[in-house]
Amino acid sequence: MLAGMSEPSQDRVAVVTGAGRGIGRACAVRLAAAGFDVAVLDLDLRSGARYEGEPDGVTTEDVEAAGRRALGVQVDLTDRDATHAAVDRAAAELGRIDVVVNVAGGAITPYARSTPTLTTAEDFKTLIDVNLMSTIHVCQAAVPHLRAAGGGAIVNTASTAAFTVFPDGSNSAYAMTKAAVAHWSRHLAAELGPDGIRVNMIAPGITLTGRVVEESAQTGHADRAISEVPLRRLGQPDDVARVVEFLATDLSGFVTGRCIPVDGGWVLNPS
Repeated sequence: MLAGMSEPSQDRVAVVTGAGRGIGRACAVRLAAAGFDVAVLDLDLRSGARYEGEPDGVTTEDVEAAGRRALGVQVDLTDRDATHAAVDRAAAELGRIDVVVNVAGGAITPYARSTPTLTTAEDFKTLIDVNLMSTIHVCQAAVPHLRAAGGGAIVNTASTAAFTVFPDGSNSAYAMTKAAVAHWSRHLAAELGPDGIRVNMIAPGITLTGRVVEESAQTGHADRAISEVPLRRLGQPDDVARVVEFLATDLSGFVTGRCIPVDGGWVLNPS
């Protein structure tokens, strides 16, 4: 094998959250194609059926079609105990955990009240739980299994919103939680480096998942953003999944504590 090429997965196991649809599903399918068995964790394993443009069926079927073992676990990741039980189940049924990819989360509270002065206490709590605490719960549950496997990789999802500010201050709480994910992940990388566990982040820009396409049809936000992206297009879920594959495999074996924007250069023009 040539130097710099990734090693075969050798029946390694990946846990991917938020993998019922969108970016999470693309990550699960790409890792399966790379030779990983995959545990799919989501609040709704059939969430893709809600949106036009999402692939048919369920993610576990795609993983199995790639010739890998799949486990689907429906779980609320904001619930610490339920998350630990789900991760432990993945390790028990698939034999080990080598990679964790946290995609679950999003800007799920009303956009109209997302500026700093309008965001409600309830919205703050929701976004902290969904974006930050779910990531923490999964990582804390998975670390003993990664240590038992002799090391591994964690890929957490930040956002371009964590590093920029929209002119009107919108999506402020969402951006705050994603910035927290990024900085907490850096501390996690420092702690786990001696164990051979790498921790990195992706920061997607606007990515054309089924939900984003549906919302953009109403708001036009995605269409307007294209002119701000140097590559003059918006991302597809597999654009993000390719970077996740890099961070999850030996291709990035000497990379930890880093965040890679996957946004076509959008952060070159911060608001």
